[in-house]
Amino acid sequence: MGHIFNHVWIDLVARYKRMRGFSVYLPQGFDCHGLPTELRVEKELGVKKENREEFIQKCRDWTSDAIERMRGQFDRMGYSADWDHTYKTMDDSYKALVQKTLLTFYEKGLLYREKHPILWCPKCETALAKAEIGHIEREGRLYHIDLDVGGHRLTIATTRPEMMPACVAVFVHPGDDRYEKFIGKKARLPIYNREVPILADEAVDPEFGTGVVYLCTFGDDQDIAWQKKYRLPVIEAVDKKGRMTSVAGKYQGLGVEEARKKISEDLVESGHIRKIDEIRHQVVSHTERGSCKAPIELIPLEQWFINVKDFIQDIIETSEKMGWYPEYMLQRMVDWCEAMDWDWIISRQRVFGTPIPFWVCSCGGIIPAKEGELPIDPRGKTRKCPKCGNKAVGERDVCDCWVDSSITPLVISKWGVDEKFFSLTYPSSLRPQGYEIIRTWAFYTIYRCLILTEKGCFHDLLINGMVAGPDGRKMSKSLGNVIEPDEPLEKYSADTIRQWASLGALGADYPFSWEECEHSQKFLTKLWNISRFIESHLKDFRVEKPGKLDEPDRWILSRLQRLVEDSTKDFDRYVFNIPLDQIRGFVWHDLADNYLEMVKHRLYKPEIYGAESRKAAQYTLHQTLKTVLSLLAPFTPHICDEIWSHLIGEGYASTSEWPKAEKSLVDEEAENTGSLLVEVVGWIRKYKSDMGLPLGAELERVELSVSPELRDRMEKLRVDIMGTGKIKSLDVSVSEVDWIRVVVHE
Repeated sequence: MGHIFNHVWIDLVARYKRMRGFSVYLPQGFDCHGLPTELRVEKELGVKKENREEFIQKCRDWTSDAIERMRGQFDRMGYSADWDHTYKTMDDSYKALVQKTLLTFYEKGLLYREKHPILWCPKCETALAKAEIGHIEREGRLYHIDLDVGGHRLTIATTRPEMMPACVAVFVHPGDDRYEKFIGKKARLPIYNREVPILADEAVDPEFGTGVVYLCTFGDDQDIAWQKKYRLPVIEAVDKKGRMTSVAGKYQGLGVEEARKKISEDLVESGHIRKIDEIRHQVVSHTERGSCKAPIELIPLEQWFINVKDFIQDIIETSEKMGWYPEYMLQRMVDWCEAMDWDWIISRQRVFGTPIPFWVCSCGGIIPAKEGELPIDPRGKTRKCPKCGNKAVGERDVCDCWVDSSITPLVISKWGVDEKFFSLTYPSSLRPQGYEIIRTWAFYTIYRCLILTEKGCFHDLLINGMVAGPDGRKMSKSLGNVIEPDEPLEKYSADTIRQWASLGALGADYPFSWEECEHSQKFLTKLWNISRFIESHLKDFRVEKPGKLDEPDRWILSRLQRLVEDSTKDFDRYVFNIPLDQIRGFVWHDLADNYLEMVKHRLYKPEIYGAESRKAAQYTLHQTLKTVLSLLAPFTPHICDEIWSHLIGEGYASTSEWPKAEKSLVDEEAENTGSLLVEVVGWIRKYKSDMGLPLGAELERVELSVSPELRDRMEKLRVDIMGTGKIKSLDVSVSEVDWIRVVVHE
């Protein structure tokens, strides 16, 4: 339902802009690579990534099937993409362009290979970018461990005693009087009987735990910063499978959690644990684009990086020149940029992805592929190193999937392929996306395209929220609240589901609602019945403006112009829920409940109320319904086109011109007078309902007592009040009432 939600919004913009006369280019892309696909193929198809060729083919097959299913749903929804311009990140042409950009970044000195502590998921066995991790609250323990400092006790507090083999220093705050005497001395580690320096740094929080922390390479980002700052040694205690290495001694080979349990038990037995607090704390975990959720480790490994830190201000300034809808989402981008303290790790130790087009020699030499041989897969291939003459090995890692998707504005604008087309289509007018990937898709795309083109890649960004289950919670199979698109599509219709999606607010999470689907379906039924009624009274109608419009005609046409004006303003700022709500309210109440009832007597009895009055009603009905169909066409194109083909006979509502508000029809006096008519007729209807009379029942006589300022207006409305209310005799008198008093005489 998230895909449906997002793509209905995209389609709303495309359809609206076409109706406004724009030439709309809407290619649909499919982001194919990524860890979730690999995990599904491993789990559901039982194919291991070690069987590389078979594994890649199974990933391609599974992805192709998924794309077909998605396209089928999009077609059923009426998604009006330019399918002839579909692109997939697993296509050779796409991978060639990705690799070309990497060669460009390498030439510019922005792509490099280095051993660095990286975020590593032991469960998925791959490196992660910072944007792929998050914090999950978990149950944990805070261990208070005593260290010996020349016969004195110094107590650290840590949630990870298993990292003790990698401890290289102990830190206290320089202003903490409790520990001033320890600064510059050495602490002896229990179990390992090894001494480490005690240092002072202002980054220590004196209020957390005991105010003493130990630096283990590497437990968190702060450890990395301290290790570099004080040039401390690096000890690797955890391997890529999340097991303890040989430096852990007798704990070697144990998983992290098992090692934590064993080491803490041994520390208790040796008397080095003072106490253990049960706590809830935030654990850095693999949260992005998958259901892994495993805690991550920081492991020093050779990886490929793209320099982003030196361009943070450029990215912010470029982002600030774009339109953000809603505007406050820009701050999410700025906050993410300002928190960026690492370069982008682009290499992944997976299989199904764009290969990194380089060869690496043991001497440190790097050999880039030649542009003419792209796309290329260097895995399992060797090349002669020009630096030392030995064999350089083809890079085995593949790209982070965001490396692929961050060049979509370049792909669709044919960058480097067709300069004329590029000049017409770049920057992209709109980037529609969810807020959860501002820090990935938007950030990387703005940065990469800026480096490659020296300009911003979007005019506007349209940000939607996440779809929740009917219970308001995040959709999850474990919660049983997952709704697949086929279910509501079978039960209702595409136009029903499009209405549900259109009612989401900019940037806000939005639950799927069966109740809203019911309401939306009822609205379509109402619109259909209204249209059939109107069509039945237009068989002898010729489209020409009558010489005179009656008061109800002027009232609804004025209301209609305001609706057109407001809807246009909202669509121009990518707001869809407000205009749909207002259009539906207009159709349901102004048109169906009021205006149709006001003109039935003129349609059915021209011999009494006049042929010209009937023509005026026909003209007003025709103009009103035609305009409403055009306003609704982006939201509910299927029913609007069907009604249009019967009503107008030429073209379709969805290809019609977007309505323009006619200022000459905006008439405040007519709206005030029409509101009086609605009010009086409402009183008469209420009387009939209270008395158990049908609405079509005739009333002998009705007396209206009105305040002096309403007398003239009531006289203008006399015929319409009598015709609408089925009143034989109507008396209008002026009295001292505040407004209007209605008295019905049997």
